[in-house]
Amino acid sequence: MTEHRNNTISPASANGGPPPALTVPTLGEALVRAARLPGSGHLTYIAEDGSESRQTYAELLQDASLILTGIRGHEDGPVPGDRVLVQIDHAPSLLAAFWACVLGGFVPVPVSADPPPAAGMSAANLLAGVWGVLGRRAWVVTGDDPGATTPVDATWSRAWAERLLGSVTELRRCAPAPERQAAFHRADPDDVAVLLLTSGSTGLPKAVRLTHRNILSRAVAATGVRGLTTANRSFNWMPLDHVGGLAMFHVRDVLLGCHQVHANHRWVIADPLRWLAAMSRHRSHSTWAPNFAFGLINDRAQDLAGQSWDLSQLGYIMNGGEAVKARIARRFLAFLAPFGLPGTAIHPGWGMSETSAGVVESVFDPESSSDEDRFVSLGRPHPGVELRVVDERGAILPEGTVGRLQVRGAAITAGYDNNPEQNRQTFTDDGWFKSGDLAFIRDGELTVTGRADDIIEVGGVSYHSHEIEAVVEEMSFVEPSYTVVCPDGAADSAGLLIFLHLRPGTDHELAEREVGRHVSDRFGTRHVRVIHVDRDEVPKTGIGKLKRAQLLQRYEP
Repeated sequence: MTEHRNNTISPASANGGPPPALTVPTLGEALVRAARLPGSGHLTYIAEDGSESRQTYAELLQDASLILTGIRGHEDGPVPGDRVLVQIDHAPSLLAAFWACVLGGFVPVPVSADPPPAAGMSAANLLAGVWGVLGRRAWVVTGDDPGATTPVDATWSRAWAERLLGSVTELRRCAPAPERQAAFHRADPDDVAVLLLTSGSTGLPKAVRLTHRNILSRAVAATGVRGLTTANRSFNWMPLDHVGGLAMFHVRDVLLGCHQVHANHRWVIADPLRWLAAMSRHRSHSTWAPNFAFGLINDRAQDLAGQSWDLSQLGYIMNGGEAVKARIARRFLAFLAPFGLPGTAIHPGWGMSETSAGVVESVFDPESSSDEDRFVSLGRPHPGVELRVVDERGAILPEGTVGRLQVRGAAITAGYDNNPEQNRQTFTDDGWFKSGDLAFIRDGELTVTGRADDIIEVGGVSYHSHEIEAVVEEMSFVEPSYTVVCPDGAADSAGLLIFLHLRPGTDHELAEREVGRHVSDRFGTRHVRVIHVDRDEVPKTGIGKLKRAQLLQRYEP
């Protein structure tokens, strides 16, 4: 990896300062406060068919209380601290079940009800697999699809039946018990509030333990950094079983008591222009997008003419989840400037499930950047967060030198559930979390170059996969967001294996030759093998991040 140095000998570290004081000690108290707050906003849900429904915070609290009553009605059911798997595709019901668990002192574990097509795992298999990861001791709440409650292993049937609490519809049917509804569990800020599943490159995910303090510290810091108030109007299209949708948006906005919109991610991906139209309609101030989403909008530039959107209020687009590309961001801002989008609207940042979502952020400046920028600064850490960059032995590196990024602070998890070996590997003896990213720090700002496990050596120079993928997607006949570049293990010498999806009507043989020539010219390699794949063959996470290792495994010789 190329090193970036300056003339100082300062250590590669950054400190956001002391953690912010919590405005409420626990998540449950945040929801109760929002439900009672005069003039608070409300929640709007956009379903996969585009239909919208609306809910006040008081109605969310009431629904959660009803479901909690149903859970408590089970004889020998869960007790505070028990894990409860929640697999529900209907967003309002998913959030109500999540809050029912929080208010009862149970630990919700949201599980995707819609695994990506290339994940190689059905919703039922994922649910049963996560149940196994947690030692088959977790309880289960599902949606109304009976197939989702079927374990893959018949030997589990009896234990599964004993742990199945039922669907949210069944739980809501239980007779109301006002005295039980009022008796919410009194949690401690350092109690585990939720287990969030990491995407993982292959296999079953790990369960990240996040406490009330972790999540609320990040939320308070984020609102302070960007000056968010009850007047904020957010728009989220990340799945609500993901740390971004649940912690970065929903819980933060419950803390603020502001207006929040949650759109089904399949509805957005089916036509990304819906995202912009809906934000204009809802007068949204803040949203989120990874680099590939900006690319999808850029790809539809010819369809922007004649639109009547007003994006002048949209001043805060969190940009994360994958490598930030200056060229893509600059084009996005230019294309949407006629609709009033501020030139400073994109805010690159960094975070993970293990950090309770984004804990580093900046403001992208198109005037001081260029299309040729290799990397984009992600800014400074939030209050309560420390960063450092170390070498392979754990020694802190000089400022400006690329190394391994580590993080600690109030928002950072203490570890994975039921996984002591992974915890030993992931945390240092002095309490730093090993992120798995390569990065450098200069003048207190973080720049992430890529994942440590996706480096490719080409012509004696180290690149990250995403850098070569971006060059491939410069070609007009390559459809964006489906390109994966890996070392070619079948080549006699160092070579590249490129998976891509070509636009309809493209001559495959001609396109593959042109891609090979283009990449060879840019990176100086003579060995380029190109494979056309269908969209559904490209494994992605729930938020659209590429899972390169999983795709490569399918094509290894």
